[in-house]
Amino acid sequence: MKICSIIASALLILAVPAAAETVSEIAALYREQAARESQCTLTGAVSCVVAWQTRSFIMVETDNPNGPAIYVGGDLENLAELEGADSVETGDIVEVCGKVTPFMLEPGVIAHRIRIVGHREFPAPPERRVADLTSGCYNNRRVSVKGILRRVRIRNGKNENVTELTIGTQDGPILANLRGEWPRLGGFRDAEVLVDGVCVPSYNARAEFLRPQIEIISADSIHLVPFSTPAPLAARTSGRGLRVGVLAWTPDGFDGHLRRLRGAVTFVSERERYFVVLANTAVRVELDEGRLPAVGDEVEADGFPVISGDSGVLANASYRLIRHPDKAVAPEEVAMSDLVGILDYGDPGEFDCHYRLVRLEGRIASASVMPDGTTVIDFTFGNHLLSAVLEEPCPELVARLTDRPLAKIAGVIKVSYEDNTQSGRGMAIREFTLLMRSPADVVLLPDMAARARRMARIARQAGLWSLLPIAALAVWLTLRAIRLRERAAAVAVDRKRMAEELHDTIAQYISGARLLLFSVQAESSALSSASREAIAMAGDILETARRDLRDKILNLQNDELMLLSIDRLIRRIAARADAASGARVRTRLRGLPAEMSVELKNDLLAIVQEAITNAVKHGHARRIIITADPIIPDGFSLGVLNDGEAFSPERSLGPETGHFGLSSMRERASRNALALRFGRRGKWTEVRIERRKR
Repeated sequence: MKICSIIASALLILAVPAAAETVSEIAALYREQAARESQCTLTGAVSCVVAWQTRSFIMVETDNPNGPAIYVGGDLENLAELEGADSVETGDIVEVCGKVTPFMLEPGVIAHRIRIVGHREFPAPPERRVADLTSGCYNNRRVSVKGILRRVRIRNGKNENVTELTIGTQDGPILANLRGEWPRLGGFRDAEVLVDGVCVPSYNARAEFLRPQIEIISADSIHLVPFSTPAPLAARTSGRGLRVGVLAWTPDGFDGHLRRLRGAVTFVSERERYFVVLANTAVRVELDEGRLPAVGDEVEADGFPVISGDSGVLANASYRLIRHPDKAVAPEEVAMSDLVGILDYGDPGEFDCHYRLVRLEGRIASASVMPDGTTVIDFTFGNHLLSAVLEEPCPELVARLTDRPLAKIAGVIKVSYEDNTQSGRGMAIREFTLLMRSPADVVLLPDMAARARRMARIARQAGLWSLLPIAALAVWLTLRAIRLRERAAAVAVDRKRMAEELHDTIAQYISGARLLLFSVQAESSALSSASREAIAMAGDILETARRDLRDKILNLQNDELMLLSIDRLIRRIAARADAASGARVRTRLRGLPAEMSVELKNDLLAIVQEAITNAVKHGHARRIIITADPIIPDGFSLGVLNDGEAFSPERSLGPETGHFGLSSMRERASRNALALRFGRRGKWTEVRIERRKR
């Protein structure tokens, strides 16, 4: 029995692992192993006294200062048995007695007794990249990090204040903490520095590793890099470092130094402390501290260019107010079709909309005040839903939108992307969010459907006695709508009747006359050459008349000219020409009048069609662009550009040779008070149609 007891005791002793006695052995323990350890006594050197607690420090092997390290903490402020000095300092060689325990994911020691036994000087720590530190392999180790000093601020610590430095690197920013208050470091903003310290991990409440931070050993551990002095800020103003792209703008290069831009403020976020500046493109500026500017202010902002989330921003920024303008920047009118095309194909092409100030038109789907105090409005366009967000609660605005009216909403577009690199498509746009500035950004439009819903709602609330006048009004509106529909139907019937009569009479006469000319031409061997040319010219004239009459008949047989806007009709012409002509035809239209007479539409479309036909037939163009821009006051400018051969309208063939294209275009322009010009714009041949209201 005694022998069995001895054997069992021996097996138990063998099963218990040897206690960790060095810094390296403790640093190598897993969390579960550290939790099972007991008392220990070990000797090492203090590599850094941490900023958040007096007498807490990082401990390394005395003969391997850049190797594994552990955190030594506990109730060290009340520790009576600190032998040799009042407090530990960097470089002290100490003997620590305590208990091994896991601190979050890293093992460490809760000290019961600390004795200072000597002192040593450390060599410079090895330089590391932030990307290496984020792996967690250098936790608690001595490192050097090089980067651009972006921000210096003083924050309150548990026992003393701490100076917090934000250092920008190619791998992103990293925070560095220095014990004490060192406001003079703010004078080195935008300087390149080399910081010596200890990489301390940061964790969340679930003991998950979040990010590394640097505990700076002392103020003498911050070194300026003399061989990389940045250029003066005046040489790095708004023209440099900003270019338009799918991510609004991208920093030019990776030097990370301060940039300056000047422009008007189009949006301000009080919650997230940033504002948007409209320079040569829209840029998000993230402010560290101080008062935010107001919408419309012209400012000069300094900041550090970084990629944050999906776009480039100026981080750790400050600004200077230039002036308060009398009038804010007007939103850009954007057609929903442009946004629908971007969402359908996931590619913005040449339409860069990130953080642009725009105004959109759509039907309100819902509106509500969210628990976080924001007001969210959802409105539809095409088959898509777009959310407009206001950072303040506005129940009055929500009440105005109960009946789902048509509305124009202004704001700044925020673009959300999704990563499609696995499918080979790269970054693709997932959705848009419209950031509103105030309730005044929502303007309701006249809308019969919303009016009917509002009247029905009022009727339900008012009770049965108020239904009679409302019902009478509803009947009157219904009868009026029926009369309008009947009138439109009568006009459509009359148009089709006229088309049938033209087809059965004049079109038949023209076709018959052309056949007679063909028969004469077949027997024209005895005629002179001039007579034969005249007959051929007459046949061409009749063919042109037949085509024009056919187009008129088609226009009379459908209601597109009456129902569709001019920009949609031009896009249809461009789509048909793109499919049939062999040339690539694209449109960039904005500012065309929403209302236009049928006669003006017809002549404008005929001029555009003739310009496309001439570009393909005579200029041999491969690319055609139809552009439109508003002309103040209340006019428009429409251009048809092509990359074909240049031509002179004075030398072009005219009616005397059977070519009626240019003369027809001039005649149509003249009777509609349109200015028609032919010329060159750079490498493009251009036909320009302008209308200015007097």
